[in-house]
Amino acid sequence: MQDEHILIDKLEDQIIDHPDASTQHQLHSTSLDETFQNKLNARAEQIKSNQAHESRRTGKDGVNRPAHDPAGGNGSINYQFLINKSHLDYTYRDHEALDQELSEWFTYNDLKVLSIANLRTSYADGTDIGEALSTIESGSIAAANGQLAAALDLLIYYSFGSYAQAFHRSDQLRSIIGNNTDLISKYAYRPLISLLQVFIESITSNETSSKLELGHTSESTYFKVLTLLYFMINVALEIDDDAKADFQLHLEKTDLLSSLLQFLEHWKWNPNNSLRARYLIMTIWKLILLEMGDSNHVKLCDEYLIQKYDIKNKNSGDSATKKLTCSPLDYFAFKEDILDKYPLFDNPTLQSFNFDDFKRTLDEEGIDSNPSNELNLMNELNESSYKKYKEYMALNYYSNSLSNLIESPRTYKSHTVLSQLPAQTVHIATPIPSPTLIASDYMSGGEKIRRSYQVNQAMPFIYPNTEGDLQGLDTNVPLAIKEADRILKDSVYESYSKKRLWEERELFMTQERGYKSEYNQSPDFDTKSSSTKTETSKDELKILRTINRIELFYKKNFIRFNTFIQVLLETIKSNKLDYNLNFPEWELNPETSYLNKNASANFDPETKSKIEFVLMLQLEVINVKEITAKASTGIIFLLLKWFKINHVIKFYYLTSLLFDQQFFTLSLDYLSRSFNNSNLQSTDKDDEITEYEVLINQNKIMNPKIALPKFEFFNNCLNRFPSDFKYKLVNKNIILHLPKIMDDDGISNTYIKEYNENFCFILSNVLNITNKILIPNITQRIFTLNELKPSELYKMIVLNYENEFVTLPILRILKKLVPYQGRKWKSVNMDLISQIYLKTPLTLKDNWLSGKDLESDFNNSYDQEISFRALLQFYNVRNYQKEMEWIGYQVNKDEDIPLLSLGEEEDVYW
Repeated sequence: MQDEHILIDKLEDQIIDHPDASTQHQLHSTSLDETFQNKLNARAEQIKSNQAHESRRTGKDGVNRPAHDPAGGNGSINYQFLINKSHLDYTYRDHEALDQELSEWFTYNDLKVLSIANLRTSYADGTDIGEALSTIESGSIAAANGQLAAALDLLIYYSFGSYAQAFHRSDQLRSIIGNNTDLISKYAYRPLISLLQVFIESITSNETSSKLELGHTSESTYFKVLTLLYFMINVALEIDDDAKADFQLHLEKTDLLSSLLQFLEHWKWNPNNSLRARYLIMTIWKLILLEMGDSNHVKLCDEYLIQKYDIKNKNSGDSATKKLTCSPLDYFAFKEDILDKYPLFDNPTLQSFNFDDFKRTLDEEGIDSNPSNELNLMNELNESSYKKYKEYMALNYYSNSLSNLIESPRTYKSHTVLSQLPAQTVHIATPIPSPTLIASDYMSGGEKIRRSYQVNQAMPFIYPNTEGDLQGLDTNVPLAIKEADRILKDSVYESYSKKRLWEERELFMTQERGYKSEYNQSPDFDTKSSSTKTETSKDELKILRTINRIELFYKKNFIRFNTFIQVLLETIKSNKLDYNLNFPEWELNPETSYLNKNASANFDPETKSKIEFVLMLQLEVINVKEITAKASTGIIFLLLKWFKINHVIKFYYLTSLLFDQQFFTLSLDYLSRSFNNSNLQSTDKDDEITEYEVLINQNKIMNPKIALPKFEFFNNCLNRFPSDFKYKLVNKNIILHLPKIMDDDGISNTYIKEYNENFCFILSNVLNITNKILIPNITQRIFTLNELKPSELYKMIVLNYENEFVTLPILRILKKLVPYQGRKWKSVNMDLISQIYLKTPLTLKDNWLSGKDLESDFNNSYDQEISFRALLQFYNVRNYQKEMEWIGYQVNKDEDIPLLSLGEEEDVYW
């Protein structure tokens, strides 16, 4: 079999160097590429037929069997060429089903505080919430009395779906939606918000609040108010009517979201368990979803801004209409490289254009089509478009601005390696003797030598051109070059984020040079409609209101974002996962419980129940930490998306805070604990399962979500608990043993349908946040992540859990890391590189795998980050002067800045 294998080099030699008669015949009728492909296909068919013959003749155990015998293992299919893929059947959603979100709010102690059983007995005959709402309007959390407590209990029972009349979970859920919709329509949220904000103000203004302990009545009243608001917010996310719109307007008017952020900031520096920080985080998460919107609303706002800023070449989701694009920076670098080779290409008269279309335009406009008119109009047209593009890019390339380092065009002459190539002593166009023909080393049995030649790309190309003239003008530029220029120019994609960034950079450069003060400019975003219509549609008003809401939220809270992010990241850091899940699984299941098996110990039922209760409390702590981390990552990811919609600088500012808080290290530590952790793995390991298989089968993804029926909200409301529930905390279903489905391409597909939904949500958010922090062209962040060596962990996830919400952000991260890996890493991980090519968006100037100027990137990385922070500071000071003064930044008066007087007709180049 070994002799039958033909190496690629031998096949090349058979076709190119020494073709036989049959090959020469094929080359006459087909192209070289087609001949090569046909020979490859023929060889593959030969190997396949030989192995199929072997499988028919002999089975795995050496016994002769027919090809269709299943015991032989192969049949007529060549399993050597099969690919096994395991798909994670998970779909990302901004929030889960209503019943799950409501259940995750409570712990066992919370249900005791609310006295679920007592409420079911007290209000079984019915409720009248009118008087209760009137009582709440005149109440106070700090001075809670029995009358206010009774009114809140009545509203709690009503908000929980009047569960005394419910028989099933679905009945109670329908009542919860109906009753809370009724509360929203009766404006029950208004007195509750007022109660909460007055309480927050009293706590945050108290200098001794760090030592303040709320009384039992005040703390329970505070929790009940939070619970009622949380239920109404979650139900509002499920409905869409005028009552919801009024709810949103009142939330925006009272700005409860900012009050909760202020309260959380106060808790950070004055810790107090009575303030229930976890519930504040969960409420903030749902308020962001309600006031700003979910992912679908983000898409609507994105489409609106694309139209507002007249964005061209924006690819839609349809793969059939996708078009490869390039950035303005890439096109500028390409144009500079072309000008180095063909200096005359800078002449506007020689710019590439379609002359037939141009002439047709002249005829339509009634302009005399004579050579002089055509030439003058052509010059004017090209000069205006080229000048606009050149001024746009020259702000970066031809200036010494501090912002010059943020985005720098990478031309050939600026490349560290290529710029060191010496100029040829004899130009390549000079006639020189042809090299002597010698026999190929490969023909004499040696290794085939592949040579590469590098030429200085900055040298002008002086070969004579016989292409022809354009209306009597010698172009001296090959047609292929003009065509490439036209293709790239027509494919330039400039997003609205890039336009906003460059507008801010222009203002920064003006202020940097002292031409005039830019600190007194109007706000950067106009919330008025850009449409020329006299009436604005309802959807457009909703979009504009959302963008305005983000602006107000950022303006009021950006000085406390650092503390807020720190609190959210602490919830992820606290997930140590240092509790072995095997122990509670053994003890909580009757068939494996030590107390049941050891009859001689004579444990009484009370002792058994206490032990089970303690184990369930320990599991509840783990579950609560996971739910809190879920809310924290959801908040960060939502804010990143919405800030980018409002203004890209806001998005950059938040990513900088995350980078400063060492999100890369924190997230990778958390993911490492979630996958490679003996506490998540079964102690009864099968000898046939390798250590790697244990790693991919028993982790936070594969282990089921912790479920505690005795502590579950709906079970306690209905007083119905499953009697045959089996606790399953460690996964025992090996992926290789799951059912496989063969597709038409011969790929064996396995679908993972049992997984931890909460952790998948956290994992997707963490990966997307990491990708967003890695801003393109800001290399210091890439080097920081690269030093942590995340590729092995990422590769394990990509290869074993095929899912677009998990693998796609990983591939985007790796696409930014690959250029800075060594050759050995690239050769070992070609499977990852192939997936990056196949699944991530491509551009016309992709150079992420090769062509990066690594030395220059490394040398400029710190300066680049510093200049980036300077731009962020300028934006915040310019737009939020009063807020920046609170943290020590002040703007000099205009008269203190020397202004330069420039002539009106003087051209200024920065």
